[in-house]
Amino acid sequence: IKQALYGFGRAGLMTANLYEGIVKAIIQQQISLRVAEHLTANLVEKFGDYVAFQGEKVYDFPSAEVLAEARIEELRGCGLSWKKAEYVKAFSREVSTGAFNPEELYRLSPEEIVKRLTAFKGLGRWSAELVMAASMGLNVIPADDLGVRRAVSYYYFDGKLQSGETVRRFAEERFGEFKLDVIVYLLMAYRMGIPKSGRMDF
Repeated sequence: IKQALYGFGRAGLMTANLYEGIVKAIIQQQISLRVAEHLTANLVEKFGDYVAFQGEKVYDFPSAEVLAEARIEELRGCGLSWKKAEYVKAFSREVSTGAFNPEELYRLSPEEIVKRLTAFKGLGRWSAELVMAASMGLNVIPADDLGVRRAVSYYYFDGKLQSGETVRRFAEERFGEFKLDVIVYLLMAYRMGIPKSGRMDF
């Protein structure tokens, strides 16, 4: 795996800001990453501002104010389910009115972040851990994610699918402060079809 993925570097942030990351986490729940990316692109193109660059439109993620004012039917038109459209609109309203400032999360511990985010409808522990990993750069993994479970199970448990809690505990004990980086590598390797070869040396 290390040879195949040499040069990929460490895991980096996947969103421009926390609000964007949280909305994307709502959208990504219980669907494939490919479908989630398609729905997000629809949302961005419909509601985001853009600048023209070399003949192409470069979009910015929609603001909380814009999505808070969007009609449910408009959000549904982007491919969101009824519930996800409601969750995105309700969360955006909390941010746009100042009732919740996502930047406050930087002052909290991981467990406090989970508690704060799961207070919103549409956000569970998986979503909170995804936000911490992809948007905050914290050494936290979304262990309940099926892709993460499959990758870890394939390379370390002979393909026997493990629970999220088992994966979470295993990653902490085996990889420690590097668990997010290692999990990202394992996910890439699994999706690329890189086979397990003998003893895993990390």
